[in-house]
Amino acid sequence: MHVLVTLRQLTKIMPSQWQQYVQNGLRTGYEDWLGHMLNKAPYEQSTPSFWRRHRHDRLVERWVRAVGPERVTVVVVDDRGRGGLMRTFEALLGLPENLLQPVPDTANRSLTLAETEMLRNLNREFRGNGLPDELYSRLVRNGAVMHMKNTCSPTPQDVKISTPQRAVEAAAGIGAEMVDRIAHTGVRVLGDPALLSSLPTSSGQGPREPRSAPEVAAQALYGALAAAAAVPVRHSTPIKARTVHQTPSVELVKVLGHRCPKKLRRH
Repeated sequence: MHVLVTLRQLTKIMPSQWQQYVQNGLRTGYEDWLGHMLNKAPYEQSTPSFWRRHRHDRLVERWVRAVGPERVTVVVVDDRGRGGLMRTFEALLGLPENLLQPVPDTANRSLTLAETEMLRNLNREFRGNGLPDELYSRLVRNGAVMHMKNTCSPTPQDVKISTPQRAVEAAAGIGAEMVDRIAHTGVRVLGDPALLSSLPTSSGQGPREPRSAPEVAAQALYGALAAAAAVPVRHSTPIKARTVHQTPSVELVKVLGHRCPKKLRRH
């Protein structure tokens, strides 16, 4: 057994994780959430799973205790180079170069700031009125959010989630601590560990007001209505069929159970 851990800068992980938590029902704004996670020990308010996942030095130390340092490799991901992570995996596994290629997956895209704020306000209304979690999962997470992500693609005009400078600096400081502790574990490190504590370059642009396009809100609402009616979501424009690896195993089993008897009857 060999354990491979891929690591990214906290400054890139934090906005992605916050919007993912909002998709799961979080009602806390980004700056308040950052304050809890970075400034208020023991860093477990709101979303205690964050540091369990992303205090990377402790994550590596847990694996070292389980399998030993000689069986752990850490890969520091450099997002400046497209496909760098796949090229690293090809080299580790002895695969031909450029064999692995990315597969677009709209269902896995991050939300824009406007989409996240729209959903966060919906969460406040939903939870504030005491509606059950099962209903939230069905109507919001698997209805409104999934349909919105599959039908609405972000544009250059959409505002991304931006991390305040003081939080960026705090995260870089934690990154430096993690780099030092990982170095003392004796594991193999591929890539530049300094990336984990580096400060990203500023875009030079001030904060912009997030604005939700009416069609985005409409698609989210339709997704919730379709989930409530328990009918398949129909699209006004043709979409590409899902590949097998994008289809949940439960659905694959249902399809096989439906098709196999038909095949047997034909023969």
